[in-house]
Amino acid sequence: MTTGEPQLPTDRERRVPWGLVNGVLGALLVGLVAATAVTAARSDDAREAVRAAATDWGGDEPNALTRQHREVTEAARALTEAFLEVDYRDMQPLIDEVLSMATGDFAKEYEQRAPELIEAARENESLSSGSVAAIGVGEMDGDSALVYVAADSEVENVTTDGTKQPRFYRLQLDMVRDDGTWKAASVRFVG
Repeated sequence: MTTGEPQLPTDRERRVPWGLVNGVLGALLVGLVAATAVTAARSDDAREAVRAAATDWGGDEPNALTRQHREVTEAARALTEAFLEVDYRDMQPLIDEVLSMATGDFAKEYEQRAPELIEAARENESLSSGSVAAIGVGEMDGDSALVYVAADSEVENVTTDGTKQPRFYRLQLDMVRDDGTWKAASVRFVG
């Protein structure tokens, strides 16, 4: 080859750096999607879609879904804490509190088993107080919800030698709206 003639690139020199091209195209695509999402979220149509979805959940305001989640989780929290409360010295008010937040088969079964619960609490001199560590709604419609609860409890009885021992519970609650109030139709221990 002489210095005056144009040189053609070799096969190696002609290769396109596809990794770099793909990276640049990917970054552009992510940017385009983000810009589209921001624009859509700020549009009147998007705000109207959110309002319509909230109204479909039984509310007449944009926060109806949030309100319903809050109501059902508050009811599930109260029921769980009452359910885990045990005081062998005076069980009947605790039983009554659980029954006030129960309905259907759960209410019937709990009421039927109440004498056994009272007797077992007295016999074992049981004391327990529970608290909800985490709570989440799995499924929900206007009148029913599946709620998962992680709860902790401190238990003291004749077998703990006067010390409080931790217990950890995972529960599934089937909540239903009964006369405008969320109540537990079933309570199951899971996991």
